[in-house]
Amino acid sequence: MRAPYLSTYLPDTLRNRESLTAAWLRMLELGYTTRAESVDEPEGCTRARCAGVHEGYPGSEHRWALRCLLCLVDIEVFYSHMRERKGKNPAPPRRHKGCKFPGPARAAARAARYVELGIAVPAWDKDARAALAA
Repeated sequence: MRAPYLSTYLPDTLRNRESLTAAWLRMLELGYTTRAESVDEPEGCTRARCAGVHEGYPGSEHRWALRCLLCLVDIEVFYSHMRERKGKNPAPPRRHKGCKFPGPARAAARAARYVELGIAVPAWDKDARAALAA
């Protein structure tokens, strides 16, 4: 696995480096990794929401080219959809669209896959934790 890195268009600032650290940890917690093959970043992309797919952490409003380690599918996900949501209506983390391991019915399979990969079952995934304890 690669070390955390920023998208080529994202300025190397302290705030972006701090966001990179948080995003990278969340990516790993969800069982994702960066893609092995490179991704062509959009020509002329700026922070004006081109929402193109980027290699390396692109910020929260651009799609990040990742691979789901659980189901081995390449995905394009916004970090804003991965991060923890707090406040009045908190939303729990969720698997990506099309994942073979979502929800309570697949908790045992998801827990087994996390163990197989050597990834700790996330604290927020109570169903998988319960399946692992059973």
